[in-house]
Amino acid sequence: MNTVVCHYEVSRIRVIFCRTCEIALPNGTTHCPMCQRNLRVPVTLIAGGGLFLLGVLGILLWGSGRIKNQVERWRISADDVRETAQTLVAANPAVRNPEGFSGRDQTAVEHWDGRRWRVSGYVDTRPHPGVKVRILYFAVLRYNGKGWDLEDLQLQSME
Repeated sequence: MNTVVCHYEVSRIRVIFCRTCEIALPNGTTHCPMCQRNLRVPVTLIAGGGLFLLGVLGILLWGSGRIKNQVERWRISADDVRETAQTLVAANPAVRNPEGFSGRDQTAVEHWDGRRWRVSGYVDTRPHPGVKVRILYFAVLRYNGKGWDLEDLQLQSME
């Protein structure tokens, strides 16, 4: 009868095993009495490692966007943006028969956030024979990685 009681008592006790010695130890044992191996990984070590990995991942993601924007700024010159804006303004149906645009020194090109640029200048048009009209334009362009999009265009006639 003692063996049954002992068996019953043993089955209620949870045990853990030392991976090195392969001996059963009562649950809650932190070090193996035979090899002195730590049987539990400290929670602070796991939490610290997780926070460290999240921090490194966050820095990499944040840095990659900034690096990408820097590379695109180096690739895109103000002259390229100005020429693109002039092409998009000339294609607008409100600008009839464009003849010429303001020069480099009379056109303002501002780099806004990341992929957006603002270009302002003028375009000379001949909407009717014998009539010359100068139109001021303010264009906001966005580079989408493959090409340019005209986000906003404001035209102001100087008749």
